[in-house]
Amino acid sequence: MKKKYATLKDVAEKSGVSISAVSKILSGKADFKEETKNKVFSVAKEIGYAPNALARSIQKNSGYQMIGFFIPNIMNPFFAELVNEVEKRLARHGFILTLCIFNDSQEKLKRFLKMLVETRATGCIIAGTREDECEEDFQAAKRFLSMVSIQADVENVDRVDVTDEAGTYEIVSYLISKGHKKIAFLGYRFDISILKNRLAGYYRALSEHHIEVQDNYVIEGKHDPKEIYERAHQLLSSPDRPTAIHCINELVASNVYLAAKDIGLRIPEDISVTGFDGISISKLLTPQLTTIQDPVDLLAQIAVDMLMEQIEHVNDVKEVKQIYIQHRFLERESVKEIK
Repeated sequence: MKKKYATLKDVAEKSGVSISAVSKILSGKADFKEETKNKVFSVAKEIGYAPNALARSIQKNSGYQMIGFFIPNIMNPFFAELVNEVEKRLARHGFILTLCIFNDSQEKLKRFLKMLVETRATGCIIAGTREDECEEDFQAAKRFLSMVSIQADVENVDRVDVTDEAGTYEIVSYLISKGHKKIAFLGYRFDISILKNRLAGYYRALSEHHIEVQDNYVIEGKHDPKEIYERAHQLLSSPDRPTAIHCINELVASNVYLAAKDIGLRIPEDISVTGFDGISISKLLTPQLTTIQDPVDLLAQIAVDMLMEQIEHVNDVKEVKQIYIQHRFLERESVKEIK
């Protein structure tokens, strides 16, 4: 027997609201009581209503269910590794991953969300957004999609995090224990909570060790490898060069390595460098990078487990979860002890 796809009439009958009102509510074209809107959205999600014929066609001809994965870019190798780990785990559950690379564009993000809803995707995973980024759109899409975030700022969504602030505090304190007092912090996008938290860990470490923060040592740029390299080159060429640089992630650290090489500085003899994320590239750098590791495999596993639980209990009302994964400190070869 062929599967019967839900229609506006089905939503109207089950919710006790007229077909005309259901159509207007689902398309956002009129104001109704919040109670009425919630009832219609809840029923639409429960019975799997697809807003248009294209969505019904896609679902009819697909033996898989689709999960969208939002990432800000693919240049950062952390996201490449995360996508790989998430895809493997979703495939085991019979889901296809659709990658939504929004490149810090709210318009792209909104279009991807609309596409996922209209094609009746089962859910989505969000990584790397900031607090004010399309919040209303995410909340509206939640009525149709199961939703989980990986270190992303979306309200009322299950979230898995790493102890970013504590990790940065630990590695900067390690630099201080090696005799470093002139420690720079090189990063970008401090408006994103995970990166903001890493900066907070840097400030806390300096404060607790009674080291004054030098404004010219805290450097925020754009998420662009060329600009990161230029800022690293400028910092390493300055007369008041730091003795150590903590990098917000390994994309930044790799550019510091390149800038140091081009200037003729040796790591760690002339400049100590640390990073954050602990992805494969950190072991490929020479010397190997001392870093804080985000367990990418564990982030992916917990996020997918959370999503599967939501999908299996789609109509249950549950408290929003936030799970923290403990970071790992990886001491390698990129830090020199100074007297």
